[in-house]
Amino acid sequence: MPARAFSLDLSRTSSYVCKACLTSLRSVNTPAPALFARQYSRKSKRSEPAESEKGHEFPAPSDLQRMLSEDLENVNLDGDSKSLGINYFTQVGTGERQPLPDNDAFSEDSGGLDTKVLSAINDLEKRMVFTLKMLNNLEKQGKRDKADQLRKQFKNTLRVQYKGKTGPESETYGLLQIPGFSGKSHKAVAALNFFLARDEVVPGGIPRSRDVAECWKAYSAARSALSTAYKNVPRQVWDFLWMVLSHEGVENPNRMDHIYVLAKDMQAAGVVLRDSRQLLAIEAMFIKGWEAEAIEAWKKAVVTLGSKPETFKPYYELGVRMLSLHGDTERAQRAAHTLMKSSHPSNPRILIPVIRALAIKESTLEEAWDTYRDMRTLLGDTMKIEDYDEIINAFLSVNSVEFALQTFVDMMFAAPVDIRGKTRLPMAVGNQFFVGKWLKRLIGEGNLDGAYKVLVYVQGKGVTAAPIQLNGLIGAWLRSGSAENIMMAEKLAWSMIQARLDYVRLRQREALISGPVELYDPDPYTPNVEGEDEGGPEFKCLSRATVETFSLLAENYCSRRLHKKMVKLFEKLQDAEIGATGFIMNQLIRSYSQNGQAKEAIQIYQMMTRENGVQLDGHTFLSMFNLLSVNRLVQRDPQLYGDDTEAGRQFFADMVQADWQLDSAELFAQLPRTIIFSLLKAKDYTGTIVAARAMRLLLGFHPTDTFLVELTSGVGTLSVKTQRNFNRLTGASRRIEALMRKYRMELIEKGHPGDEMTTEEKVEEAHAVMEQLILIKAGAQQAKSWDVESLLEETARDMGVYDIVVLKDSEAIARHKKFSVPNQEDM
Repeated sequence: MPARAFSLDLSRTSSYVCKACLTSLRSVNTPAPALFARQYSRKSKRSEPAESEKGHEFPAPSDLQRMLSEDLENVNLDGDSKSLGINYFTQVGTGERQPLPDNDAFSEDSGGLDTKVLSAINDLEKRMVFTLKMLNNLEKQGKRDKADQLRKQFKNTLRVQYKGKTGPESETYGLLQIPGFSGKSHKAVAALNFFLARDEVVPGGIPRSRDVAECWKAYSAARSALSTAYKNVPRQVWDFLWMVLSHEGVENPNRMDHIYVLAKDMQAAGVVLRDSRQLLAIEAMFIKGWEAEAIEAWKKAVVTLGSKPETFKPYYELGVRMLSLHGDTERAQRAAHTLMKSSHPSNPRILIPVIRALAIKESTLEEAWDTYRDMRTLLGDTMKIEDYDEIINAFLSVNSVEFALQTFVDMMFAAPVDIRGKTRLPMAVGNQFFVGKWLKRLIGEGNLDGAYKVLVYVQGKGVTAAPIQLNGLIGAWLRSGSAENIMMAEKLAWSMIQARLDYVRLRQREALISGPVELYDPDPYTPNVEGEDEGGPEFKCLSRATVETFSLLAENYCSRRLHKKMVKLFEKLQDAEIGATGFIMNQLIRSYSQNGQAKEAIQIYQMMTRENGVQLDGHTFLSMFNLLSVNRLVQRDPQLYGDDTEAGRQFFADMVQADWQLDSAELFAQLPRTIIFSLLKAKDYTGTIVAARAMRLLLGFHPTDTFLVELTSGVGTLSVKTQRNFNRLTGASRRIEALMRKYRMELIEKGHPGDEMTTEEKVEEAHAVMEQLILIKAGAQQAKSWDVESLLEETARDMGVYDIVVLKDSEAIARHKKFSVPNQEDM
């Protein structure tokens, strides 16, 4: 190669030149270096010492031209570099050098990798090949799980040592560590470094909820230490922390809190935020309560963020939202106008915050309406139901029901229908069906306050809402659980009850006289409810209460143990001439039971079932069995056992005769258990066996292993963990196992093969073991089977299930069955 290659390589090597070369270079004519000087890069020229230039005078242009001409005459045009007498060396140690054969060897030595690096790479390759061969051998030997585990560990090791983390946009963060901390601050920073070094953090660039939580925990603990030396925190660490803590999604519910703290720390560290990050920092500052400061920072950024195409749209959208929330509607409108008139216009839905801000003040209410009309025009057919809901809620929140109703009319009708400023609503709008649709939608969205405002407004326009819609509002208020909502529900419900009472009184007066009836209000206010002012309710509803209205209040009063209100409600139910239902009766019985009035509860049950013919259900009998003294009294009176036995058998007979169906899995689990344990605690052992046999046919009851253990050891042994209960449970399990072994031996004696038992045989075994346990409690385990059956037949007659338990009458069983079996065609 000619000397050009040497000069280029020389610019990338050290300045060391041996003395022999220096001697040979001095013997060359002085103009010669000018020829080689043209081959050097500018970088090489700039790297020459400045002192050497100062010590020599540059030749005149004529002398330079003459020297170049003489030099060209002496140049070997064949390019034989051997005539130059250049020797190549490489340094192998301190002050030691080794000769190289030619220019190619010198180029490879100066531009190639270090020998130690090459040796490490070769060793790594050998280890990788050996590891892969070992993993393949493990798979061939059938140890695939072990091979997969080692391969995963091998990949994780390589990834930790030779690869950094990757962000959501595939940006690489490298190996993240924060150096330079020791002492007390070392532990917190070390914990943060440990989190940054974990390979499983942020897989695929998408943070998980655990990643965000652990990152914030580690960073919060290290903030105080980092503030003492922000210069030690690499920029990549800041970028990675921002990527994790500013992630938008359900995984990061405290996103703005994290951004606010992190942006403040990065500003203190002198780290320049990107444009998109500056917008997020301003938004976070606003949300954290620094509204004026955030708006001021937004104004100052108009030259930078507001002028760049990539940040123009998010910048002005952020300004519209912040200014609207801050109440600066004029500046918010200007920002929205700038955004909409730009070359890349924004979504017209950005006007919704402006509409919401304008609607707050009565003076700008019309302007809010005009802005809504403009947005509707811009969106056209792309306006969605959710957009109308936003506008409706904005007007309802400031009690502008007329504007809200007009917006709902715009959503429901294609043709324009104007209702503003009219004393009576058009027929298409002023009816129960249209108003009911709106109320149902508002209640479903949870806007209960808005639904109440609509109710008051439409009644003022001559439209009485349907009771079913008002009952839905009352139920939603009661389910919310807040004191204010419960009070509003009671006010509205009692107002509806009063309307019903007024109607009944008017009907009674009409029946007494033949002439015209004069309307008057005998009770202008609803009954005073708890927490209500003495001046009466703000609104008197004209919709009349139904049985559902009474049911809602009854359930609420029973759950809150307001017995006096419950009794008063039942009296009003009778005055309203509305028939009671099984649900209301259940709540009334439960209320009397909670108040310790079991006899009165039984009287209510007998009166409503025998005189009023109320339809009973499973919940009724669950409440009635809980009324027995054995379930109410801690210290049981032996004299009450006979009363409980008589009452329990009567309740069971009523339950069998009543026409009802199991309606929930909870009732299916609780009712049989309550009946059996109630009769067992009342020492009605024959009644317990008869009830179990009847419920097997009518309720599909089958005792489980847990039920048998609790039946043997006693109620409560499974819920209270004590040494005594543990011993009782152990003894109960042993007794049950002994009874099962005895039962199976009897089966084998009867010819059973003794193999695995079928499902039906296991059910028979469970029932047989349960009856044996009951006989053991009665002390009749040695009694003859025919004697026991004779007593059971007599008890079955007393409980009204003789045809079901003894005769096994299929028609009677089908008639009184409390659960339905699906047809095979339906399954």
